[in-house]
Amino acid sequence: METKIELTEKDYRYLFENASDAMWVQDMEGNFLDGNRALEKLSGYTLEELAGKNITQFLSDEFLALAKEVQRRLLMGEEFEQPYEQRFLVKGGRTRIVKMATNPIIINGKVKGFQHVARDVTEEKSVEKMLSKITDGSPIPSFVINKQHKVTHWNTAIESLSGISGQEIVGTDEQWRAFYTEKRPTMADLIADAASADKIEAYYQGNYKKSRLIDGAYEAEDFFPALGEYGKWLHFTASPIKNKGGEIEGAIETLQDITEEKQLQENMRFYVQQVTRAQEDERKRIARELHDDVSPPLLLLIQRLDTITLGTQPKLSHSLKESLEGLRSQAIEALETLRRCAQDLRPRILDDIGLVAALEWIAEDMVKSQGIDAHVEVTGVEQTLPVETQLLLFRIAQEALNNIRRHAEASRAMVKLEFGDNSIKLTVSDNGKGFKLPERMGDLASIGKLGLAGMQERARLLGGSLKVESEPGKGTTVAVEAPV
Repeated sequence: METKIELTEKDYRYLFENASDAMWVQDMEGNFLDGNRALEKLSGYTLEELAGKNITQFLSDEFLALAKEVQRRLLMGEEFEQPYEQRFLVKGGRTRIVKMATNPIIINGKVKGFQHVARDVTEEKSVEKMLSKITDGSPIPSFVINKQHKVTHWNTAIESLSGISGQEIVGTDEQWRAFYTEKRPTMADLIADAASADKIEAYYQGNYKKSRLIDGAYEAEDFFPALGEYGKWLHFTASPIKNKGGEIEGAIETLQDITEEKQLQENMRFYVQQVTRAQEDERKRIARELHDDVSPPLLLLIQRLDTITLGTQPKLSHSLKESLEGLRSQAIEALETLRRCAQDLRPRILDDIGLVAALEWIAEDMVKSQGIDAHVEVTGVEQTLPVETQLLLFRIAQEALNNIRRHAEASRAMVKLEFGDNSIKLTVSDNGKGFKLPERMGDLASIGKLGLAGMQERARLLGGSLKVESEPGKGTTVAVEAPV
């Protein structure tokens, strides 16, 4: 069903007078005939003051020539790009930059004057000028886009990084070419659109975070195989550009080449892995020696003491027999301590049966030795994990449970192992006293949380991430998730 809407002359007049853009009508000689409230705001004059004034009073020689050229093309029927940029001298001697469009007024087939629509872009141009000074003189690769995603600035540093000149890219929406082989939004494009966190997640999949310094800005790290001969790692930050009203008018993105830093990190991770493997091999060797070389003599000593103390030899005095029984008790205690040390160094159950059994063993030991209600829960389809993965996950769980034992004052603890299709997640939680977390995980070592810092490093060795949640009086949860 179609609805016909008819606008009266009164309706058009209302729209004209209340439009946000300046509008006016002039005759062929350039005299003002009519205008709206936005024109008053732009020019600084009331409509009464503008009556009888000529457009030439508001234009310098250069821009008067532009106005005449526009009128000539319109009279000749020539096409030209609109809107075009013009500069007006307004009340007080100030200059305002406008984007405007001009059309002829035709009555009975003859041009009787011109009508104009103009938008004040002085502030926008001022911001652009400021951005030019910031970007062009900066050694940091950066580019700026407007609300329409067109590149307005592309500095020398990003020319060097991308191999694309500003002359080639400015005025286009092809900023993606510097980073990707197919068209997709850059971080700046998402910020210019005020994209939701879900949309940013869809493109950057966890490799981003909100800036702690700039409201509405995001930063991320990613590898760009299209950059350079072998690809580059970049850290980049995209920030919104807002007008005085707080509306987003564009975005600026700055980039930092962190390829060498990443390579150093990878080298360091490799060496840490080698050191970790060496430590575990040494633990395994010492545990085996304690079990195979030191435990048997202690066990033999206990047996001989048993033979002596339990025998019926009348020559042993009562005091000597008590001393021997005391020695026997001490030897049994030493043997138990030795076995516990060997298990802590490298539980044989981990090598013999696997991760789940080792976690259940350590939980049971916690119940027996500390009286803490600890249990293990396994979900998903259990998979056979690489030896190193099992070992690192066990060490994380062991350290977390040791922290609970020493510091948490907890009555309950739970170890949860979740097997996914391509990942595994280990969670250790308690109902203890908790603690105040630092703002950044990287600050754990500096506040004395060395055990947590060690867990974080082991999570990195797994190629995963560690998450810690804790509040005073609300317990602590440590979770590590890693790819399989």
